[in-house]
Amino acid sequence: MMKEHKYKSKVILILLLFFLSIIELHPHNFFTSPQENWTAYVLYVKDGKVPVLKNPSDETDTISFVYYRDKVLVVDKEWETFGWKKIVYPINGFIQEKSLMTLAEKKKIDVKSNNPIEENEYSKWSWEIISCSNDYVFVKAQKNEASETVGLLIDNEKAIFIKEQFNLQSAWVRTAYPFQGYIKYLDAFKGKGNPYLALGITYGAKHIPYEKNLNNYFNPLGGYLEFGKTNWNLGFRIGYNHAESRLSSFFIKTDQVYFHLLYKIFRLFNEKLETYALAGANYWFSSFENKKYGPDNSFFKLEKDSGPGYAVGAGLIYNLGNFFIEAQYISFWSRQAEFGSKPVQGSFSNYSTLYPGSNHFEIILGYRIVL
Repeated sequence: MMKEHKYKSKVILILLLFFLSIIELHPHNFFTSPQENWTAYVLYVKDGKVPVLKNPSDETDTISFVYYRDKVLVVDKEWETFGWKKIVYPINGFIQEKSLMTLAEKKKIDVKSNNPIEENEYSKWSWEIISCSNDYVFVKAQKNEASETVGLLIDNEKAIFIKEQFNLQSAWVRTAYPFQGYIKYLDAFKGKGNPYLALGITYGAKHIPYEKNLNNYFNPLGGYLEFGKTNWNLGFRIGYNHAESRLSSFFIKTDQVYFHLLYKIFRLFNEKLETYALAGANYWFSSFENKKYGPDNSFFKLEKDSGPGYAVGAGLIYNLGNFFIEAQYISFWSRQAEFGSKPVQGSFSNYSTLYPGSNHFEIILGYRIVL
């Protein structure tokens, strides 16, 4: 019975993970978005104290109140109830149309009463209708990706953004319609292709040289600079890596500069987790030395070689805002390096051939800047 229970639990977990993956890859099938014909405009409160109601009826609950000269954002739809206005900001609810006035009507009242036409503190905000240019964007309940998802904006869908004191790209911004919530500004406009730069520092947690007799002596260290655009699956990396191996008293050090092309295959869990494959070219510089007899011996001198190579690999990226953590496997390949002069008959030579390539399992910490 215990084994059967464990088996069922594993099956349920696998099915749950599969279902969550399907939702992540095809959110359009699980979230609906009200693609309606609507217009938006600003009106002002005409009466002293006006209730904001939950539904367009005097018999429904009162949500809050607005006051004389407060600015409210109204959304009109074709089937709206006659005599009522749907307001979406700063409160979401309904107000009787007779309690509202236009800007022109407000100006006339202000001129008659000799009051300056100046908005109160409660009304110092602006708004804009913008069309989403990403495939889809999740609307969150709070300024936090871990908060509840309250809606989904899809490509070419228009939405109302509220501009408060500032509106920085990559910052969270408030949406007032068709969903009340928050999105990251850049998430809605990834289709516009904002360029980015990413800096990564790499540490080789595991280093496996191709030469069977060589062992890791110094874990690989390096870094890269990556360039791309937010609407691209492609990224371009320029980087450097240093590694050292040994066999008894023989040491080989290899430095590499490389250019890699990165392709992101999946973006999961609201783009927090990304998987990728990479390939590219590298140029290596290796030195080989037998340290048994010290640096002053004349027989086992420090020998050097260099040449082109190539690399393939794959990895996972976990995004934490602008910071990211990456786990990467990469394999460097090249021709055999030749160290020392080829032997001439009757003379001593320390000529050796070794493959400088290796396999790396790397942990990467990085920071990404959207330009």
